[in-house]
Amino acid sequence: QHFAPAVATPGWGSPAMLALSALSTSFLVPALRASPPLSSLPAQSAGLSPAPPAVVAEAARRGGVVVRMEETEGPSETLQALGVAGGLTAFCFAFFYALTSAGVDDVVAGNLLLVALAAAGAGLFFFDGGATQAALEASAVQQVANEEGDLMEQAPLLPPASLPAAAVATSTAAAAASLESEGVLFVDGLLEASEAARLRSHVEEWLETAKTEAADDTAPEQRFGGVLSRASRYDLYLPLDPPVASALEACAAQLAPLLEEVLGEDPELFELSALISDRGAPRQPVHPDTGFTPQTALLTAFVALQEVTPDLGPTFFLAGTHTRAAHERFNGEPGEKLQLLRSSPRRIGTLPAGAATLFDSRLLHGGGENAQGRRVLFYFTFKARESPRLPKGSLLASLRYRHSLRSLLGAPAAAA
Repeated sequence: QHFAPAVATPGWGSPAMLALSALSTSFLVPALRASPPLSSLPAQSAGLSPAPPAVVAEAARRGGVVVRMEETEGPSETLQALGVAGGLTAFCFAFFYALTSAGVDDVVAGNLLLVALAAAGAGLFFFDGGATQAALEASAVQQVANEEGDLMEQAPLLPPASLPAAAVATSTAAAAASLESEGVLFVDGLLEASEAARLRSHVEEWLETAKTEAADDTAPEQRFGGVLSRASRYDLYLPLDPPVASALEACAAQLAPLLEEVLGEDPELFELSALISDRGAPRQPVHPDTGFTPQTALLTAFVALQEVTPDLGPTFFLAGTHTRAAHERFNGEPGEKLQLLRSSPRRIGTLPAGAATLFDSRLLHGGGENAQGRRVLFYFTFKARESPRLPKGSLLASLRYRHSLRSLLGAPAAAA
């Protein structure tokens, strides 16, 4: 009734209603492809601090940082959006024409069209099992990651630097000092290349088994962990079977003095998994694995099971960002975060097979875009016994709270 004065003309006499209906479709188009800018992603996603674009712009202006928060759409995206909008508009006209041809009053037909559009929108967001919401969140996270990548390209790139595994064991104090300074240490020769190749084959077989069990819902316990930017990327929990146990013991034996120097006596096994990145895996947002704590709580080793080249999406690390000051900037004003990403020196985890990166869980880092093929990282994490309570790590439930550094090496475990 409210719209009757504007649309009560015969035949195609409802231009206002048609225009309103077509206009309403424009709200569906951005919903289907929306990617909130860096400033508006929820804080729980990759540690970002939400703020409206106006606040970001003002903070950037005050901090002397000029950055475009929303990239201009490329031609293909624009054409795709126009195509979707055109298709929806054509549907509106066809639907309205069909109703009026069947004798439905113009006003009623227009209202029915609005109801149909509203129902379609509601179906997308509330009745599709969360698929649309998940797609929107993934798109938002990916836009954040791409914007961060552009910013980090302006930061200094540190030259490669690593220590032989034997030097880590014999020069523990120097290795610990380097780890304390940068938050990451590159270690060569932690595994023999042949053992790395054998473990990679074992991990790939286990991946297929785990995927089959997940598809059939026959897995006795959870096999996969959550991972940022999960397209073509897996966090695969590993069993402590002979191939994995052998590699873990070989690595832990060489790192044991350093692990106890940093984490304290006999740290707990907190994670045992494999990060698998296939071709097409996108860049991850910058993130720490844990929030800031006064002392190091976790140390994680990423061991390359094949050579990791730039095209395989190596992990990037922002050196020195495991500090309280860096976390305050990362989670504070948007302008501060942007400047942190533009100025923090980077190390890139390109590695020969069997080499590793050992890093503090507070350090800002992320996986790179994989443009070539499968990259497999065997990883394990040890937790300080005096650390604060943390969320569960990537570890099979059957292994949780059961192993420590010394028990894995066959030495007497420390008293609980």
